Amino acid sequence: MRIFRTESPDSNKGKWIELDWLQPRKTHSLQRFVKVRRSLDGVKSQFLQLCWCQIFIYRQPEVSPMKGFEHLDLDRDYRRTLQTQLTEQLKGMIQQGELRPAERLPSTRALADELRISRNTVVAAYEQLESEGYLQAHERSAFTVGAAARAFARPRRGDAMAGQRAVGPPRTLIAPRPFRPAQPDIHLFSLKTWNRHRTRVLHESLLLQYQSRFSMGLDVLRQNVGAYLQESRGIRCHWDEIVITGGSQQALFMVGQLLLGRGSSVYMEDPGFPGAMRAWQQTEATIVPAPVDDEGICLPLPMAEQAKVVYVTPSHQFPLGVCMSLERRLELLRVARERELWVVEDDYDSEFRYNSAPQPSLQSLDEYRRVIYVGSFSKTLFPGLRLGYMVLPPQLVERFARLKATLEDHGPLIDQATLASFLESGAFDSHLRRCRRIYRERQQLFLDLVSRKGLPLRFPVTGRGMNLAGHFVIRTDDVRIGAALEREGVDTPPLSSYCSQARCSGLLFGVTAFTDTEIRAGIETLASTLSPSMVVKKSRSRNQ
Repeated sequence: MRIFRTESPDSNKGKWIELDWLQPRKTHSLQRFVKVRRSLDGVKSQFLQLCWCQIFIYRQPEVSPMKGFEHLDLDRDYRRTLQTQLTEQLKGMIQQGELRPAERLPSTRALADELRISRNTVVAAYEQLESEGYLQAHERSAFTVGAAARAFARPRRGDAMAGQRAVGPPRTLIAPRPFRPAQPDIHLFSLKTWNRHRTRVLHESLLLQYQSRFSMGLDVLRQNVGAYLQESRGIRCHWDEIVITGGSQQALFMVGQLLLGRGSSVYMEDPGFPGAMRAWQQTEATIVPAPVDDEGICLPLPMAEQAKVVYVTPSHQFPLGVCMSLERRLELLRVARERELWVVEDDYDSEFRYNSAPQPSLQSLDEYRRVIYVGSFSKTLFPGLRLGYMVLPPQLVERFARLKATLEDHGPLIDQATLASFLESGAFDSHLRRCRRIYRERQQLFLDLVSRKGLPLRFPVTGRGMNLAGHFVIRTDDVRIGAALEREGVDTPPLSSYCSQARCSGLLFGVTAFTDTEIRAGIETLASTLSPSMVVKKSRSRNQ
């Protein structure tokens, strides 16, 4: 009971009365008819009467039954019903651990009032979740989170948890910044021509069907790739020895899974391609660094237990850019035959030679079929295509076919059919000729600007490929320089980041994807960043 004083001009005016019942409200003051019991001094008789009272209520702080449900948001214009939206949002809260097992949900009436929807909608949503095991019904229409939700239990938002992985905001698509290596200029690629070929192949409706027979790739694409490689790179193979992959990285992964394992060894150029390094590390094989000189990978190879594979980029060594000499190629093939090594030839950008014709591939010199030839269309067309290829020795075809069928029943057949038509029409050759001309001009502009600015970099290998390896003319911490350039918006990885045991000091520049304006702006940033660093470095050298 609470004691209040009446304010009505009747017989109870000025008397204190007790309220038999008081309904809590949100407001602090209200007027209404209430039943009161009059207390008379010394009189035990009681009677009930209605009187008009002015009641002032102090509302005690209380926890809102809607706490934790404020973020529920239903869209009346959305194509899905309000019941479905509410069901999915409540289910998501349980799965994300925002609602714990045995936790009570708001009453159907309270939730309906809060969301301004029909109570029947809330009832139907609760009952649906109950039927799926997410909620448990109790007497008087009460619902709690079911015990089965323990499988989803996790810390609430904001709760600390030891070892919890931090999850950042969703990432967005970005364009490469100057001078990110190995990036083609996608604006040189004719999407109009590509889409014309795509429209043509889509008339074949069977491409939309499940086609597990083509785990190695569409036969027509394998045939066209084989014809192109024989003409441009001197590759010797039959088309059924070609496997279409999801880019060169998948090809390297498959090589590692089939030919390497714990206890085996793989020879790796040092410095070398990080993607190949990651593929070998997945197999737990021992990676044996092999130095690189002006003629390519150095021979003889160091002895290693259970050596199975040697990985090379002979046409344009990554990242230094040297081309393996003919004498070194023949010696490597002899060593591979004698020691029963598989040679992985990654021919990642051999199409881009600006001052001379490209040298024949290592595979074209292989009389004993020990070379696995790897290539990709990501650098010649556009990276988002994710189509590459391998040319396999005959004795490995069946093993790779079984692994490929395990990885995927078939690749993107529509893209494969479109590429096959693109190759057969001659559009691919036209595109390459255009790219070579523009990439040559961009590389020359870059080198001219570096020379004009007097930057402390030398470029021993030019005239080929998508990248240029710039070596510092004085001893410099290339990691520090690379980080400083990164802060200024220039993407130039330090050469030392590609090294295991080798010593390199320089930066790797990609110039093919960037316009003349972007190259000029990048050089200005490079000059302003390098100059203070070089001055500091020179002064230290003099003091020493």
